[in-house]
Amino acid sequence: DRGIFKTNNGGDSWEKILFVNDTTGCADMVMDPNNPNKLFVAMYHYSRKPWFFKSGGSGSGLYMTVDGGKDWKKLTSKDGLPEGEIGRIGLAIAPGNSKVVYALIESEKTGLYKSIDGGNKWNLVTTETVDDRPFYYHEIYVDPKNENHLIYLHSVVSESIDGGKSWKTILPYYGVHPDHHAFWWSSENPDYMIEGNDGGLNISRDGGHN
Repeated sequence: DRGIFKTNNGGDSWEKILFVNDTTGCADMVMDPNNPNKLFVAMYHYSRKPWFFKSGGSGSGLYMTVDGGKDWKKLTSKDGLPEGEIGRIGLAIAPGNSKVVYALIESEKTGLYKSIDGGNKWNLVTTETVDDRPFYYHEIYVDPKNENHLIYLHSVVSESIDGGKSWKTILPYYGVHPDHHAFWWSSENPDYMIEGNDGGLNISRDGGHN
């Protein structure tokens, strides 16, 4: 039952449109806000037993479709992604410029990758401060009005204003409850943020200062 399923009738019936193997599922999926037929899917080869945990494997990969899932292209090192075995991938598309796509990729050296041509060509942005337990933390978000303003959720909350090259902590361990997993950004007013963590819900109306 693993893979990506699609419905064209409001959920009455479903069709499997992407399958890798029985130990690979979908870790993240984002849709181009300007083209619903274009999607990026992060497939995640993963296994966990009481005595064993493996994050990553031959099934992991980043896939792109431009025709609503009829055809898929697996993006590889030839497209600028890391070589070798990869694990979990977090994805984000810039709402204000959907040609800008980010991928936080667990690999031998976990890094943030960026595409500025809609996902065809990728470049490594940084491997610094974006590797806090990537199998557990993979959420990144882009400011609805600024493609270079990013939020990264992990044990704390980090912010970048230069497209992911450098990061600063805006919610440290003592700011609110740690371990951050959910985020909402107002498309009308990016200073308005709602953040969810292991301790509850937090709201900022001044861009994360308070």
